[in-house]
Amino acid sequence: MAATNDEDIEEYSTPTYENEKLEILIRKMRLCKSATFYVNTLSNDDIKLIADELRTNRIWNSLRIIGQNLVNEDGVEYLFEALAINTAVKALHLCGNSLGDRGVTLFMNSLTYNTTIADLNLTDNQITAIGAQAISEMLRTNSTVINLLLHANPLSDNGITLIAQALQHNRILTTLKIGRTCMTDVSAKELASLIRSNTTLKMLSLDYNEIGDAGIQAFCVALKENQVLQCIDIRQNQISDNSIDNIVAMIQINRTLNRLDLARNQFSDQGKETIRQVNANHKTIKTLIL
Repeated sequence: MAATNDEDIEEYSTPTYENEKLEILIRKMRLCKSATFYVNTLSNDDIKLIADELRTNRIWNSLRIIGQNLVNEDGVEYLFEALAINTAVKALHLCGNSLGDRGVTLFMNSLTYNTTIADLNLTDNQITAIGAQAISEMLRTNSTVINLLLHANPLSDNGITLIAQALQHNRILTTLKIGRTCMTDVSAKELASLIRSNTTLKMLSLDYNEIGDAGIQAFCVALKENQVLQCIDIRQNQISDNSIDNIVAMIQINRTLNRLDLARNQFSDQGKETIRQVNANHKTIKTLIL
């Protein structure tokens, strides 16, 4: 039998990945309730270091991995496998990690029956209508996610409609943020029709979209019946004075909305004053932003 020397072993063995700075950071946060990795340079191997800690750490109840990181599908899957066996993390923020449709689909499959994560932030992850399909399916069965942030993803009307349809079956979600998602009147009307009878959603953010008068009018009709929604943000859309009468009529009837943000739309000064005056007379909305 041929002898194998130490030099041969060193030549062919795979070295263990090390990132001293990251490992020090993980150790420092090991006993903290919240762990935040706010960098733009995390690699696939770096994510695996964090995931390995997740497999045994039962103190972190909040995990934030934020930034334009360099993580591919293998790293994403490794992280989600670790989360699947972790029973402590309740808030998960993965903003700006470019998960894409494939990454978010992998995650939603594992999240469907997760009974721990309640606060999920997937802002700016390049999720389209394809990924929205997986999110919609998760919302139909998941019983713990109450806050869902999907801001700055190109979901489009098709994606928003899929998520809206899931609200028919979801009885747990209280906050939904879908601003800057390429939403128009088409999906706005679909969402509005479904929140008419929704009994859990309290905060809805639709800012920086392309919602016009047809969309806001549909929401005004819905808000005459919905008695749960407390806050709605529709700033920076395309709503004009043609919707003033509908907004005023809604304010006169709705008794639960306490914050309405309509700033940076296309109202005239007179239109804004009309809304303010009616709200002042009825004392319904505590925070009205025009």
